Amino acid sequence: MTQQMPPASPEQPMQPTQQPYGAAPQAPAPARGTNTMAILAIVFAFVFSPLGIVFGIIGRKQTARTGEGGRGLATAGLVLSIVFVVISIATLVGIFALAASFSNAVDNGEVAAQITAQSGGRVTDVNCPGSLPAQVRAQMTCSGTIDGAPGQLVATVTSVDGGTVAFDFTQAG
Repeated sequence: MTQQMPPASPEQPMQPTQQPYGAAPQAPAPARGTNTMAILAIVFAFVFSPLGIVFGIIGRKQTARTGEGGRGLATAGLVLSIVFVVISIATLVGIFALAASFSNAVDNGEVAAQITAQSGGRVTDVNCPGSLPAQVRAQMTCSGTIDGAPGQLVATVTSVDGGTVAFDFTQAG
């Protein structure tokens, strides 16, 4: 058998667990811990930034919906992740641009063929030691047969326009 308590009277205050007569029961207050996604957002901002962005967005939505703590963590993780992703992309673009500028060179076989073609048949059997850098005033010395006699030729880059490298050659010595 259960015992019923009489409703509270004005002289007798209600106990904290009692609800006024006829009042709708209230849902218990949500736990006010820190949102897990918010914590993951700040951690992954430093570990793997793209995932930090995802966790930051989810964490912000969950904290707004549930009232959990950690909205600031989620926001910080989201912002840091975006900043780190942008910095990473800019760094990669810079590295690739720098690598492309170093790799622009004219192959030694191409230099030899151009010298032979530009000489009008005077120079044959051209042998160049390596690639000619695609930089104005870059030089390379090649050996070959000049008018039937062995000799040295210097190829000098005169202009670089995109992927086109123009160079002249002169007889050394």
